[in-house]
Amino acid sequence: MRILACADLHGRPERIARVRGLVTEHTPDVVLLPGDLTHAGQGQEALALLHTLPVPVLAVVGNMDGPAALTTMRRHGALLEGAARVIDGVAFGGPDADLPCDVLVVHEPPFGVLDVVRSGERIGSRSVREQMLRLRPRVLTCGHVHESPGIERIGDTLVINCTMGNGLTAGALIEVSPEEVTARLLTTTA
Repeated sequence: MRILACADLHGRPERIARVRGLVTEHTPDVVLLPGDLTHAGQGQEALALLHTLPVPVLAVVGNMDGPAALTTMRRHGALLEGAARVIDGVAFGGPDADLPCDVLVVHEPPFGVLDVVRSGERIGSRSVREQMLRLRPRVLTCGHVHESPGIERIGDTLVINCTMGNGLTAGALIEVSPEEVTARLLTTTA
């Protein structure tokens, strides 16, 4: 399965257009949007991605997404909440997942992993780290920390900070097969 994951669109038109272009270019089976689609009530146009892309879209809310974004995600069946969503044999869980899943989609990175801000401080979530270590997903996608895009393996889990927030990265392309998981960050120029 090919997955396109893009976090931190913050409602910016160029990022929305980039997601659409990446879907056309890479033909993913699923698109993941790990939060901050909008920005404090602005950029509602990003929510159209939930129902206008030609593939299933799964999303979680970020700290900058308000109640309207949550409602829209639910209305379009994109919000990852409750039981895992299975697509082509791959189970996707959200921030409240309490049973094992293949791909865990959250907004904040786990504490200590791809979570360093400009000051050098780590601002990842301890509860996300605990959830990751308990559920042991094959993949964890996140965003939130614009300064720390990247891919890092922690135990059984490939953690991918697929932020678009730094202006240089454009999400990540992930390949999940029964044998392995691979991922690469995409750039705004390629």
